[in-house]
Amino acid sequence: MRRLLIIGGLVLVLLAVLTVLNRVTLQAMWLVWVSRPGTPVAETTLPPAPDYADPRAWAALPFRVDAADVAPQGLAPLPDDAAPADVFYIHPTTYFGNANWNQPLDHAATNAMTDLGPVRHQASVFSGCCRVYAPRYRQATFYAFYEQGAAEIEAIERAYPDVRAAFEHYLSRWNQGRPFLIAAHSQGARYALWLLEDYVQGTELEERFVAAYVVGYAVPDDYFERQLPRFSACERPDQLRCVAGWSTYGRGGETRYIRTRIRHRFGDAYESNEGKSLSCVNPLTWDSRVPAAGAGANLGGWIYPASAAAPPASVPDLVGAACEDGALILDRTPPSSFRRVLLPGRNYHNYDYQLFYLNIRENAALRVRAHAEERARVPAR
Repeated sequence: MRRLLIIGGLVLVLLAVLTVLNRVTLQAMWLVWVSRPGTPVAETTLPPAPDYADPRAWAALPFRVDAADVAPQGLAPLPDDAAPADVFYIHPTTYFGNANWNQPLDHAATNAMTDLGPVRHQASVFSGCCRVYAPRYRQATFYAFYEQGAAEIEAIERAYPDVRAAFEHYLSRWNQGRPFLIAAHSQGARYALWLLEDYVQGTELEERFVAAYVVGYAVPDDYFERQLPRFSACERPDQLRCVAGWSTYGRGGETRYIRTRIRHRFGDAYESNEGKSLSCVNPLTWDSRVPAAGAGANLGGWIYPASAAAPPASVPDLVGAACEDGALILDRTPPSSFRRVLLPGRNYHNYDYQLFYLNIRENAALRVRAHAEERARVPAR
């Protein structure tokens, strides 16, 4: 009898916990659990390195058909031979495996998730202005971003040499003096910032650099002062050589995550965002003087389900948004298709691009045109 009472009590406790924790929180906890490697990072061997001369090492390349070559119904990607600029795109975390701290590049399920998820919904944004280059890389597993201790940071830093090698290959083989953007999300955004530091800032590449879209990885204002003094957060829709970024939340969301869980590298040390002012560029206005806009400014959000036979139409007037204390806050709850994979605390991290798809598409093209006009006025040295 006592045993039954104990079991019954445990069941009641479990039910109480499940009542408090919603489906979104449980889903996130499950992803953390399944992606935790059983071996310390120092005891694991990196999977084989990619060869970026091999097209299979790229999720998207020009002059072939891949997941980036899509657009909402009624629109079409710009033909690669007509694209006036390039975009080097770094995808977010799509590896949830626990066999290694870093993705083996022959992991078919992860590659499929990369292609049908971020490449289709994020990289394709730039197919209206640019040739899209999107490398596969030995990304850190999802768990590394949950803990972010010294060992986890090592797994994250292990991925960067691949991104660097891919960028060097792009520059040496394909760029040929063309204007370029850098775009990224989440894990990829970290590496995008490092590329700006290591390759673009203060080099001859600055003239060709259009802008960067560093999304879903809140950047503190002092990062520009201390690490990227030649660049700044974007303040105007047509500004060049600037960085646009935002982190999307629903009204009442727990935005403390972008302060307590995100850390940036300053020199040899990492600092959290706690106590810092954070950059937020509203993708509905692109104007620091206009931090808020209603849904009428939203040209169209877009989701392309894997089950769809053809690209669906975009959804105009989807949501409005306002930059508030470093976070981008939605003015309403979007339809269910834009919140199937929420993170805890009303965090729309997985929809940072999709909610504002056509606004980003239009803005990238605007900045590319502005760069062409600048080049026409001031010929490259």
